[in-house]
Amino acid sequence: MSAAPARSLLTRTPRRRGAARPKRPSPRTAWSSEGLHRVEIVAPDPECAALLLEYVSPHFRAKLISGPKLLLRLEPPSTEPGWMIELLTLVERWLESVPLPCASVLYGGRSYLIRSSTHVAQLAVVAPEPATTATS
Repeated sequence: MSAAPARSLLTRTPRRRGAARPKRPSPRTAWSSEGLHRVEIVAPDPECAALLLEYVSPHFRAKLISGPKLLLRLEPPSTEPGWMIELLTLVERWLESVPLPCASVLYGGRSYLIRSSTHVAQLAVVAPEPATTATS
């Protein structure tokens, strides 16, 4: 009497020929143009918020929201596909002019930390060159 082979977790059950494979749901990227959400940028003080409002108002509809945090709320344009790159450029320009090391951006239920390029450059550490040994 022979025992049936044990089923391993690594074995696959063969699919019937012609059976349709179920479609996997594709995750929506956070910065896609589908289902646009408002963008909120946290400002540390009213002066910084006013400067950011000055930068973004020619490009986006924006308003200041005061509460536990001072927020600049933006409405992304639904017809312009490159709005995110434009916004990041404006935020970077704002960070460099204030100067701040980073900004918190809230979009689609997620929080993003945008760092200033000058601050990132200051964080870069140059590795020392390897010591050479004199050979005689």
